[in-house]
Amino acid sequence: MKIDLHVHTKPKSPCSNMTPEGAIAEAKKIGIDGICFTEHDVLWSDEEIEQLRKDEDFLILRGCEISSMDGHFLIFGLEQQMEPFLTIQEIAELRKKPTSFLAIAHPFREFLVVGLDQLNLNIEEESRKDYFVYLDGIEIKNGRSSKKANRFAERIANKLELRGIGGSDAHEYHEIGKVVTEFQSEITNETDLIKELKNGTFKVEYFRD
Repeated sequence: MKIDLHVHTKPKSPCSNMTPEGAIAEAKKIGIDGICFTEHDVLWSDEEIEQLRKDEDFLILRGCEISSMDGHFLIFGLEQQMEPFLTIQEIAELRKKPTSFLAIAHPFREFLVVGLDQLNLNIEEESRKDYFVYLDGIEIKNGRSSKKANRFAERIANKLELRGIGGSDAHEYHEIGKVVTEFQSEITNETDLIKELKNGTFKVEYFRD
């Protein structure tokens, strides 16, 4: 199953130009099997997601992209709203670890303008960042990050033995499905999703130009 794990829609994410229904229609059009709404600092309710699934006859999952003092983090299996701009320690305390999955989003996107080489980044130095000890995974392919930044993120994930996930980070319809996470097992709900993310039975790939 090919699922886009990182999608933003309006009005919950004001920076997005996509409606939820429009995003779903685009996902169907390009032939992926599901999408996950990861709005900025807002969690969809179970009731809202269930209604959308029924109305659209499509797999819709939910996560959240939390803006923290230590960067942006994707959380799957979150059971309550979180305030923005917490520290990673506070986020880790609030989430229920056995039933959730926490990953840093687009960790090196801020280096796009300057360039990774010019900043003299190295694997050893970056892998010592404090927040990694709280994480289950790293977003190693992000549709709005450069391939160089994504490759660097993947090297960090491999070194730290963290799960490497991926998603489009779509804010526009043409961005849906740029990156997908492909699961070997069928995903029907968030419990399935978290189980397979923790098991590592998936691969991340570029799907759409």
